[in-house]
Amino acid sequence: MQAFVYCRVSSEEQANDNHYSLENQEKRGRDYCKSKGWRVADIRKDVASGKDANRDGFQELTKTVSSGKADVVIVYRLDRLSRNVRDIYDFLDLIAKQDVALVSLCESLDTTTAMGRAMLGVMAVFAQLTREMIAENVKDGLMRRAQAGLYVGNRQGPMGYVYSPEQKTLIPVEQEAESVRRIFELFAERKWGVEKIVGFLNGTGVPTKTGASWHKTIVARILRNPIYVGKIRWHDEVFEASHQAIVSTELFQAAQKIIASRSTLPGRSHQSQHLLSGLAECGKCGKRLVAHYGTPRKGGERYVFYFHKPSLNGGCRSFYRSADKLEAIVVDQIRKAAESDLLSQIATDQLHEQTETQSAPLRSRRETILSELVAMKDKFNTWADRLDRALIDEEQFTQQNRRLMQHKRNLQDELAQIELQLSECENVEVSFEAARKALQGFPRMWDALEIEERRELVRLLVEKLEVHRDHLVVKVAFLDGQCVPL
Repeated sequence: MQAFVYCRVSSEEQANDNHYSLENQEKRGRDYCKSKGWRVADIRKDVASGKDANRDGFQELTKTVSSGKADVVIVYRLDRLSRNVRDIYDFLDLIAKQDVALVSLCESLDTTTAMGRAMLGVMAVFAQLTREMIAENVKDGLMRRAQAGLYVGNRQGPMGYVYSPEQKTLIPVEQEAESVRRIFELFAERKWGVEKIVGFLNGTGVPTKTGASWHKTIVARILRNPIYVGKIRWHDEVFEASHQAIVSTELFQAAQKIIASRSTLPGRSHQSQHLLSGLAECGKCGKRLVAHYGTPRKGGERYVFYFHKPSLNGGCRSFYRSADKLEAIVVDQIRKAAESDLLSQIATDQLHEQTETQSAPLRSRRETILSELVAMKDKFNTWADRLDRALIDEEQFTQQNRRLMQHKRNLQDELAQIELQLSECENVEVSFEAARKALQGFPRMWDALEIEERRELVRLLVEKLEVHRDHLVVKVAFLDGQCVPL
């Protein structure tokens, strides 16, 4: 008998363990061959994870079996061969076609018998189950660490900190922490864009955590990370942490409000803080009015709009209008639009349409799953009938039964999720009165908005804003245009 012994450990560290070491596995394999009178043709070894089938030693072993040079393959334990059920079944199919036996020393398995093959399939299932349980335990362990306020991440720690294994927490690194605070201050207080911050950091030689150059993604990641205010984020959940904050809560929240008001982090170096800047235009020539700090005639105005100087060809003369007065008129028109029945009806119709759009594919998929579950009963009966008529053996029936049961569980899990989503959609109250009541809360909503959010809302709703010397023409969505005296 030409015997090939296969040995595997999961890491270099495990290779030094006396119980699982490559040397011990090889010795056990050689001793077994000696007791059987088999010739050890070769030893294949891997230091790699059992989840990965692309291992050099395993690939060489597969080629050897395929070439017909092996009579038996010996492994120390089944999980040394693989921890994946599909990989093991593929390997079993291969050795069956080549009439090659498989021996697992610890499990005392021998595939030359039907019982041995059946037991090997059962052990393969447990090998994969073990791997999945380990993965779940690791995931649960990380969640528990986050919930306990302990750092979850690489040992290097994020910018501004270093991880202390002794204290099991993050320790601030003052030079890095100062750079982090500077990034937040430039973004939240001076309203710098991310690109300008990156240019400043690289231009002044501020080092990154790894020594590489600063990039927009690095700065964006820092600005969004709650770790700097003493919190831990894990899977979209945020928990109070045990480490020291290096950025104030007020500064961090100010940065988050700016980020939330934009679809992406800003690329411009400065955003105008004036509500109507770039929107108001001269009613005579159509040129834009721009925001200007100052008191051209009277004091007490926060800022004023002014028009460009007269052109050489006799264009409009410059004039100023109070920003507070113009803004008050515009906001009042937006309030009237928010309280209009037309907008309430549009909001109601959109909610109905959105609910139907979400529900239709869910209901269609639910019907498909229910049909599959009904048809699956026939599949079970078909395989049982084949077994009764001796068209298949018990091993084949067990494999098919296991596959069908797993598919059935997957369908049932998906069906439960769909039912939950449908319940959420169908329980949404969509009525005209509910929409109108929500929109009537506009004044409170407006007061809670930041300047960037107010600017965005104004640009969405104001269709025309003409400034004349003695009146203002404003057209807001869902309302007729209004001429308001100044």
